[in-house]
Amino acid sequence: MSVVDELVRWVKKKPLLLIRFDEDYSQSLHNSYQGFERLTLTKRHSVFQSINLPTLCLLEVYEDDATTCCYLATATRKTAVSTFESRLSIEKLRIVFPTSLQDMKALISDARMLRLLEERLPEEGSITRLSPQLSAHLIEILAENPDNQPALETAFSLLPGLRQVTDIHWGQENAIQAAMDAFGLRGNAVPTRVALRRGATSGLSFRGAYLYEDNVVHADASRLPGFNLISSDVTGRAEFQKGNERLVIYTANKLPLEQMLGVDLIYINETRGNIVMLQYKMLEECEPDGERRDWLFRPDQQLYDEVARMKLPDFRDVAHDYRLDSNPFYFKFVKRKIESNTHNAFIVSLEHLKQLLVAPESKGPKGGIRISYNALDGMYLREDSMIGLIRSGYIGTHRAETEALEVLIKEASEGNKAIVLAWQQEMQESIQ
Repeated sequence: MSVVDELVRWVKKKPLLLIRFDEDYSQSLHNSYQGFERLTLTKRHSVFQSINLPTLCLLEVYEDDATTCCYLATATRKTAVSTFESRLSIEKLRIVFPTSLQDMKALISDARMLRLLEERLPEEGSITRLSPQLSAHLIEILAENPDNQPALETAFSLLPGLRQVTDIHWGQENAIQAAMDAFGLRGNAVPTRVALRRGATSGLSFRGAYLYEDNVVHADASRLPGFNLISSDVTGRAEFQKGNERLVIYTANKLPLEQMLGVDLIYINETRGNIVMLQYKMLEECEPDGERRDWLFRPDQQLYDEVARMKLPDFRDVAHDYRLDSNPFYFKFVKRKIESNTHNAFIVSLEHLKQLLVAPESKGPKGGIRISYNALDGMYLREDSMIGLIRSGYIGTHRAETEALEVLIKEASEGNKAIVLAWQQEMQESIQ
């Protein structure tokens, strides 16, 4: 079932809301901090009483030049905030066309639907709830314009139970967040610009408003050193600004680099001259069986193959910078089930993982090896601690190693499969 079909089915059960801001409300929204990512409205209880959440809403907002613009968003929750009033939370306002609710009428050919919309158009500063049939009809009309696709996909992502996140997609989103954390950006920071390749899957899809700019993404990536041969694999680009510093994040499909090093995320801190690499693994919830709930990872051959590839060349230069641990490889174990809208995770170093794989406490009741969340008893790195160590340069490769390794990374990212093959052969020889 397509995104549009799912949204049509959803609004038939939980009808669409229409909201019109007057000029004062519109100005306040434009001046607010991240108001287009999340805003709240406070009205008397009776206004929100018949609203069935979560659902989609169409907002008409005045722009600075006194024209209007329409936004599709998701109303997620309502909460009583006083004896007389309730608060409605609305997330991720994304531009849709046409630019006004009045212009929307011109796209409706069905006389009955047109009459229903005219009856339910709200006054400025008001909110109305549509019928299920009209709600579905408006979603179908919006879907006819390809420029509205990003807004529809974003709204779809916020409806519980609809968006299915694969391990690969979730890992990419989490890696983006890790890069932002290491740069010192808050989780709700909005990029100044996001561009995606149409039809591609990218963890950047839900980081602020985005445009489909296939040629921009391709050309921009092609200008970067090491990206000229992989630009066809680039799926998205986001730019963040903090003071006079800039962070640019690219997402891409699987590359030879991951085959060579066995990792999902490579973080290069040019300021401190260190490289840290992460491999993601999912923890499965196990049956309590009379004991407290636990989360397990059962090693498979893929894990052992990845561990075998996690080796660096023998660097003989003298290190002049300090590292608490210069081994750059780490594993991030993530609970598959989302709790409180977040994924809980812990991080262990490669050497710690090797120790766990042979430890007696890692053996299950039937003799199988497993990594147990409870058995670790808190002896692991938390997310914040890991980010702090990366930012400070306390862990990861020494600067001399980083400079040498960057050459290999550049070759692999340029699609030099020969170096990947040679690396794999060297790893196999060292294992024997």
